[in-house]
Amino acid sequence: MRDVVRRWSLGLSIAGLLACGGDDGSAMDEGPDPDDGPPSDCGDTVLAGHVVIEGEADLALLDGVRAIEGELQVNRTSFSDLDFLACIEEVGGELTIYGNEALQDLHGLDQLERTGGGLVISENTTLGEIAGFESLLEVGDSLIIRGNPAVTGLSGMAMLSSIDTSLIIRENDALQHIDGLRGLRRVGALFAVTHNPQLCISSVNAVGEGIVDPAEPRDNWSTRANNDGC
Repeated sequence: MRDVVRRWSLGLSIAGLLACGGDDGSAMDEGPDPDDGPPSDCGDTVLAGHVVIEGEADLALLDGVRAIEGELQVNRTSFSDLDFLACIEEVGGELTIYGNEALQDLHGLDQLERTGGGLVISENTTLGEIAGFESLLEVGDSLIIRGNPAVTGLSGMAMLSSIDTSLIIRENDALQHIDGLRGLRRVGALFAVTHNPQLCISSVNAVGEGIVDPAEPRDNWSTRANNDGC
């Protein structure tokens, strides 16, 4: 059975299962101001092609790099932070942070302003908070946050206003709020925040109420299986 999401102001209805593998004038807390700039030892190189970081030996690929034209993947590393990405301001393709069992914070990406492709944060087992991303303005494809069992909140990304395709936040068992996304004004296709058992629906609604493009939630938008009690 499929219920249609009518209006954020009346509260979200369930819009259906997710098949997965602007300002509204209301008061809103301002997010942290971006830093004055990248570290002083950053270079200005624009790197063609893709970069895959899986260990210490790969970090030399980033020496002097400000932007990456292709994809950036940080997969299955033993790093506890992403400080080695502190100079990166733009990724032309998809940025994936996947399966990093020791990763505890994402502040190394505070200078990132945009991704031309998606931003995927998935299956990072010890990541406790999605903070940082203080300069991020735009995600060129989908923002996907999935299967991070220890994440309790999304407080970063306060400057993010536009997601070109979809917002998908799914199966984060400890997630309680996504307040960092309250500056979001545009979602190009799908809004699917589902199956996060601790996530307060009031936090989800607060994000949705700020979206002005589209003017009304689409029929396939879903907030299924979150915490309706808060």
